[in-house]
Amino acid sequence: MNKARMGWMVVALIFVLSIVTPAVFAAKGLPMTMEKKGLNQSFQNAADEYDVPVSLLMAIGYVETHWEQNDGKASQMKGYGIMQLMDDKQGTLRLASRLTGVNQDTLKKDSSENIRGAAAVIDSFAKKSNKPRPQTLGEWYEVVADYAGFKDPSVTRMFADDVYDVLQKGVSQKVHGEELSIHSQTVKPHRGSLAHIETTAGKPDYESAEWEPVADGNFTAANRGSEDIKYIVIHTTQGSYSSAINWFQNPKSKVSAHFVLRSKDGEVTQMVHNRSIAWHARDYNTHSIGIEHEGYVEKSGWYTDKMYRSSAKLTRWLCEKYKIPMDRKHIIAHSEVPGTTHTDPGSKWDWDQYMKLVKE
Repeated sequence: MNKARMGWMVVALIFVLSIVTPAVFAAKGLPMTMEKKGLNQSFQNAADEYDVPVSLLMAIGYVETHWEQNDGKASQMKGYGIMQLMDDKQGTLRLASRLTGVNQDTLKKDSSENIRGAAAVIDSFAKKSNKPRPQTLGEWYEVVADYAGFKDPSVTRMFADDVYDVLQKGVSQKVHGEELSIHSQTVKPHRGSLAHIETTAGKPDYESAEWEPVADGNFTAANRGSEDIKYIVIHTTQGSYSSAINWFQNPKSKVSAHFVLRSKDGEVTQMVHNRSIAWHARDYNTHSIGIEHEGYVEKSGWYTDKMYRSSAKLTRWLCEKYKIPMDRKHIIAHSEVPGTTHTDPGSKWDWDQYMKLVKE
């Protein structure tokens, strides 16, 4: 075979691969963008394109999902992707699609486009503000609060404070073999209208908890006592701490839990009084207490030691208060409730460790 003919064959092969390879990836549902670049580059490109600080963009993504795409599946709160673009009344998914020209299905499934869509939304919120465009990280606080999209200002501040806590303390995590990091830095958040929010009226049963009540139509008022409460059901939020609290405060959700715990430090928020019935475990609702834990089923890194210890302390207190036996027949997984389709808290939950802590 002469060299000229071989050269033409190579050119032809390259041409065929340039057509076939994208088609193969598309047929398998694989985003081409992730084949070309990692998450670090995706965050940087989106930050550069929309003039949003890359560390801020990454911090929001970390608070929302720990930088996990969740396979394009919706969270319990109807959020998609690393940046939890919302397919609800808040409509950040639709807004991102309009701003970027990328269809919603791609924004849900493609990590790079999901990050880019979030950057576009954050940029649009900054432009709509009556204030000059933020020049320092601290000045982006109210834009971050707008991105949360929560009605309750105390829950909104909770989300924004979590983002700024990540910025100040820094974080490093390996995601699918790639190391992502935010270096610790001194940041003074400019909270604006959220600087002096009033606490929600009411008092939790558990003295170590914050109080954030669910929407009125998301639970059943009752006067249960020790003879009525027989089980504790362990859940996973399938979303961030603040978004779970916000979801339970949404009258349309028709779900709730008595308690929600934060991953990083085990902070506890009570949302339904123990005497009343939260809507979390089908037929077990009437005789149980529901405890939600921030995180995603089968995703690593959410069930921290601090969360385990805080949750175990709460469970031990409940068992002692309502005379519930401290065993696996009475402290159960959501997945163990008869008739449920849920799988939480999943295989990443360490029951041996948890029950040992409960009994300490």
